[in-house]
Amino acid sequence: MKRLVFVVLAFLVLSSCTTVLRKDLMDRGIKNFPLDQLIRNPEPYKGKLFILGGIIAETTLTETDSLVNALYVPIDFAGYPKDMKPNGRFLALYPKERGILDPLIYGMHRKITVAGIFTGTEPGKIGQMNYIFPVFRVEEMYLWERSESYPWCAYGPYPYRDPCYRGSPWWPYSN
Repeated sequence: MKRLVFVVLAFLVLSSCTTVLRKDLMDRGIKNFPLDQLIRNPEPYKGKLFILGGIIAETTLTETDSLVNALYVPIDFAGYPKDMKPNGRFLALYPKERGILDPLIYGMHRKITVAGIFTGTEPGKIGQMNYIFPVFRVEEMYLWERSESYPWCAYGPYPYRDPCYRGSPWWPYSN
């Protein structure tokens, strides 16, 4: 019986420390790198693997790729996006040969963790503003579950305690 308890506890401890992406990618990838440095001087970083946290702004399908435009957020040691102010944007290209990322599933405000090879920069626009996007070819991507809380709420995904949750009596807007 003691052996069974030990095995179960060991499994729980080890599984709680798992990463969201493959361990070899997490070990090799550059994490929490400032995107503005890639924009200013992209050449030394081309072909290198980066691990990025993001919040999807838009997903579009092209002839050759699924293109995810995301706000960049730092990640922790296991690949979980940190709750910090987004710092720039990036583009993640998912090759059509590997499938498509449906824009209804990979929709606005969904969190992602991406392992991607930096391919360079690309000019684009955010609204009417010109912007230079760092571009990454996706090696692996993890799509996070939707939470019940809203991005402007500071109370987390606790629907019965979160005053920003729509089902809460504290929700200030009618449906």
